[in-house]
Amino acid sequence: MKKSYIAASVIAALAILYFVFHALFAGSAPAKDAPQDAAPKSAPAAQAFNVIGQDLQASQRPSVLTLRGKTEAARQVSVRAETAGAVAQTPAREGAKVKKGDVLCRLSVQARQANLDQARATRDARKLEWVAARTLEKKGHRSATQTAAAKAAYDAARAGVRQAEIELENINIRAPFDGVFERRDAEIGDYLAPGQSCGIVAELDPLIVSANVSEKDIARVSVGLKGRARIASGQSFTGTVRYIDPIADAATRTFRIELQVDNAKGELRAGMTADLRLDGPPVSAQLIPADTMVLNSAGQLGVRTVDATNHVRFFPIDIIEDGDNGIWVSGLPEHVTVIIEGQDFVREGSLVNLTRAS
Repeated sequence: MKKSYIAASVIAALAILYFVFHALFAGSAPAKDAPQDAAPKSAPAAQAFNVIGQDLQASQRPSVLTLRGKTEAARQVSVRAETAGAVAQTPAREGAKVKKGDVLCRLSVQARQANLDQARATRDARKLEWVAARTLEKKGHRSATQTAAAKAAYDAARAGVRQAEIELENINIRAPFDGVFERRDAEIGDYLAPGQSCGIVAELDPLIVSANVSEKDIARVSVGLKGRARIASGQSFTGTVRYIDPIADAATRTFRIELQVDNAKGELRAGMTADLRLDGPPVSAQLIPADTMVLNSAGQLGVRTVDATNHVRFFPIDIIEDGDNGIWVSGLPEHVTVIIEGQDFVREGSLVNLTRAS
């Protein structure tokens, strides 16, 4: 190898060593311009957010439970034949009001009248035999046993007459109560066996408004509680709770309740959608703007308020009812300042600059 190459290699190696040692010792040396014990800078203070709040004072308000329900018939039955026969008449018109005992369908008489006539004749004959037996017994020509047998035959003949009368009366299929003949299931000429339907009768006075109440609210409902139902046409009707299901629905975990309302004029029909309002005992409540309601991280519905130290607090609320200028809610303190502007930009515990609404 040439001497010039060896010299160049040595110089390059020395240069590399110089820079390596310089970097090591220069990095470990303290900076001349920076003080050794310089204090760390303090974090900047959190900036308070500007919000507008409104002071609210609680007042006593009737607790109202609002439910969605529907109107139903108080009773609805399928009126069925008790004897067999062909339908001969259908006096009741579908949709017409009927009274208890009105004939809905009448079957053909067939041999029933003849059977009744025969039963009556047999009864009269057995009566004569019994009277004769008593007379002969008094004269000593008949025993008491023979007289008792004649009496038994007479009683059986009387029972046969009653049975034939009932069988003849059963051709008239009658309404079991006052109501409306909702639907006819049999026409003239149809043959009805015992148990087959002539038609359906529904009782619409009183009328029932049914609804489902959640597990949380069922304790607020009791039998006899007053309520008001409002249908889609705008008509309102008052009534009382007559029934509360003791067992919750397995799928929805709700309880069925029934509000009974008067329908003497027939203005209400079954199957209509109804808004149901139940009036409970008074509770402490405040009227808040609807847009102040928010959800917290747990999904609870509530409002954000400002406490005495200008920090944000969250209170869950229960909606009582809609008011003309807001929503009546419970669950807030007696005196509270609710954030009405800026509530969506702060969280619980945040420091705020509060401006009270005029």
